[in-house]
Amino acid sequence: MASVKLILRTTQEDQSGHCPLYIRVIKDRKAKFLTTGQKLKPSEWDQAKQKVKKNHPNSARLNAYLSQIIADAEGQVADVSRKNESVSAKNLKEAIKGKESTLFFDYAFKRLEKVRGSLSILTYLKYQSHLEKFQKYVGEKEFYFEDLTTVLLNDFITYCYSTLKNKNNTVQTNVRSIMKFYNDAIAEDVVSINLYPFNKIKTKKDSSKIKFLQKDEIESLKNVELEEGTRSHINGIQVNL
Repeated sequence: MASVKLILRTTQEDQSGHCPLYIRVIKDRKAKFLTTGQKLKPSEWDQAKQKVKKNHPNSARLNAYLSQIIADAEGQVADVSRKNESVSAKNLKEAIKGKESTLFFDYAFKRLEKVRGSLSILTYLKYQSHLEKFQKYVGEKEFYFEDLTTVLLNDFITYCYSTLKNKNNTVQTNVRSIMKFYNDAIAEDVVSINLYPFNKIKTKKDSSKIKFLQKDEIESLKNVELEEGTRSHINGIQVNL
């Protein structure tokens, strides 16, 4: 039997202290989340009663709205479950929403190809590598924007450090690449800004030191003989210093 419940995701609290309110659907111990489009402060939400507290300025109207969407969601779950007892949490989520949510990696890779002409080859390959790395970690073929949470990102960061032994700058650039495509999706109205999971993500950056060539190293470069026709020669590496 599937269950439908409202959950305030306090792990996604924004800078103003508000947290997104989700519909959580659980089936066979697997959970899926749908956004209600509402954000509340933890002090304004009663989890046990599943209601907005009276200290919220529009509590009565908001509670009526939430009661209606929960009733609609439970009706959809009941209808789908009657037709197919083995229906998954993902299928129930799609039935409630009315259409399938956008898959994160489908969007990200298509977006990358769309902007490829405006990127250097190194930047393109960097984004591609970071997306593939995150996709391998997630390990799900059907990974939606709603599945990309603050908790998951923090777990990914831990994985990069502990399992892959990545350095601070590597971890930071990986997270920034994921964030870049998420921001693009928000700009294109593909996903709601209320779902934004990066507000509480913090990564470290190593300070870089600029190294200069010593006099003897410059002399060595001046005397290097490059074979004519090689890439180094063609790119003009052999110059008069």
